[in-house]
Amino acid sequence: MQKHDKCSAAEVPVMANSLTNAKTLRRTDRDQDHRSLIEAASRCYSDAVRRENPDLLEKAALLAFQAWQANETYIPGINLLARIATHRQRYDEASHWIDTGLSIKPDSTSLLYSAGHLALANSDLSLAEHYFERASHISRVNTKAPVYLAHVKLLKGDYLGAFQLYRELAKTKASDPQIRSKLFEAANNVVADFYSAELEAELIRWFSFDNVDFSLLRPLATSLLKHKLRLSETGCPLDADEIAADPLLLICLSHFCFCDPVIERLLMTLRQSILLTSSRQMSIRSEYLPLVIALAHQCEINESVWYISDQESQLVDQLTDLAEKVLQLPETTSGDISGLLLLVMMYQPLARSPLTQALAAKNWLWPDEMSALMDQALNEQLSIRSLQQDIPQLGCTRNRVSDKVRAQYEEYPYPRWTALGYNQPADYYNTLKTLFRGRLDDLPRPAAPLQVLVAGCGTGRHALSLARYFTPLNITAIDLSRASLAYAGMKAAQYGLKVNFLQGDLLLAEKLDAPFDVIECSGVLHHMQSPQKGLNTLSRCLKPGGLMKIALYSRQARTLVTELRDELGATLPHTANDIRAVREALLRQGGDRWQAILQSPDFYSLSACRDLLFHEQEHVFDLQEIRRMTEKAGLNWIGIIPPPGARELARDKLQLETTQLTLNDWHTLEQLEPGLFSGMYQFYVRKPVLKKA
Repeated sequence: MQKHDKCSAAEVPVMANSLTNAKTLRRTDRDQDHRSLIEAASRCYSDAVRRENPDLLEKAALLAFQAWQANETYIPGINLLARIATHRQRYDEASHWIDTGLSIKPDSTSLLYSAGHLALANSDLSLAEHYFERASHISRVNTKAPVYLAHVKLLKGDYLGAFQLYRELAKTKASDPQIRSKLFEAANNVVADFYSAELEAELIRWFSFDNVDFSLLRPLATSLLKHKLRLSETGCPLDADEIAADPLLLICLSHFCFCDPVIERLLMTLRQSILLTSSRQMSIRSEYLPLVIALAHQCEINESVWYISDQESQLVDQLTDLAEKVLQLPETTSGDISGLLLLVMMYQPLARSPLTQALAAKNWLWPDEMSALMDQALNEQLSIRSLQQDIPQLGCTRNRVSDKVRAQYEEYPYPRWTALGYNQPADYYNTLKTLFRGRLDDLPRPAAPLQVLVAGCGTGRHALSLARYFTPLNITAIDLSRASLAYAGMKAAQYGLKVNFLQGDLLLAEKLDAPFDVIECSGVLHHMQSPQKGLNTLSRCLKPGGLMKIALYSRQARTLVTELRDELGATLPHTANDIRAVREALLRQGGDRWQAILQSPDFYSLSACRDLLFHEQEHVFDLQEIRRMTEKAGLNWIGIIPPPGARELARDKLQLETTQLTLNDWHTLEQLEPGLFSGMYQFYVRKPVLKKA
């Protein structure tokens, strides 16, 4: 018996077509031990995938074919041939093996599962759904078909179907980070039609998950709460005591900012009532304490974006003055001041309070019910302030617009994210080859980690996601704002990730050590005085053949925002009080005119609202302007990352796949669906490869 213990590239014979030539091998190969061949082929395939080695893949294909010659009806062997061919992007060959296997055993869950993956590789979501559904009906445990069935429904935009499947999967696989992440992604697109106690119990359980973005539960939780509390534009029939004790409301308040005008109005009314009553009595009723703590959490999360009346403002100022005096008393304990502090924190984030330094100096242990709040409001902010001192600088420019933009983000770092969520680890180049099939086939296999620049990284979420889920990358991330970079540094430490964060203007990016293989610049150039100058600078920092991802505002998608900015003109708000006042005016006007703005989650936190509506500087573009801009920078167009709904729209209106769309086609789709690029145009360009002499 011939043994196949190892698989190395040195063993691979040189041949033009391994499967064709394998047929000419001596028939004595049939006498080899079939099991040994299968085991060797499986090991070789696993090793090839892990090392991304095409030579080993070819060896695995040869071994698997020899095993098939020894036993032509062995289903696991046929399935292995199909998997290898799919991985090698030989889709016709993979289809042949799947058809061969299914003709022998039509109910093979492993083959149906592989058929689903082949359909996914061919971007045929309906066929993938068909195969994963068949495999799931036969067995829900033999393969991961139920997981991929849910995944395909998510890709197809069948959010309710995906949510129902992930909801069931989460009951037994809640420890799987992919299940948790995709459950939340589906939930983000689902609303409740009625109140369900069972769903409420599940939602509360999901808030115990770690490393997930709880804001994705907001649409579902909000709609469920509105049914439960019987909320409407006219008010709420329940009394304050019932609302204050609602477990779902309390847990939501401390995990995400509410983005619903009706709930915002209810909570503002409750907050005002508690403030007035507690101020008169100089104490908080015990039954209202959980709600007060939750409202303080909400204020920290939304950065006190809700409107504050003059009466409330005066009372909060008085309470703050009183708290300062109490803090000066040497015998004061955390229990003495906690009630007073909570009333203030319902209206003012602690980081913006004159009480911060005095509280930090006390180093108190807080009551158990307040410990999480104080950790978020006090300890986290002190950590960020400390980190600001250690951020290395790239240098400064004398650009007036850059100075104004930097000041905005120093005051309000954006976005205030909490979790990276989960993605499958992947190779950066291979991901782009799949996304832009046929356009980047000449990308080399990197011999060393890719050098990546994130230009305008903000609070670091995207840079850290790249570091966590794409390997291997060496990432440098620059931003104007030290406060934003300190937030990013705090999160990098939390996740144990390495990114080289630098403070500086991207106009100085040429001062960085080396040219980059990849540059990502999302939502940045349109906030510069000259976007073209910024892009030209980044282009010079890119290696020949290097790739750049850019995201820019769509003029069409921001029509309503532009109208609002034009109406406000010189009165465009910059202070927190002014932003709250304009928000309140928009909410009170209601109606259809500003509805799209009121539906944006960014409207419901102060830093995000300022970024959305009242930024110091912004430009908007159409696709032809972007084409000319990238050409001036010496960059070649690769393609647009399809936004949600684009695939269905392209098939319906143009009978084309998104991979086939030209810039003119995308322009046509945007005219048909003006909000298509509400999440910005996101696209890739490439610096031309140097021609060999």
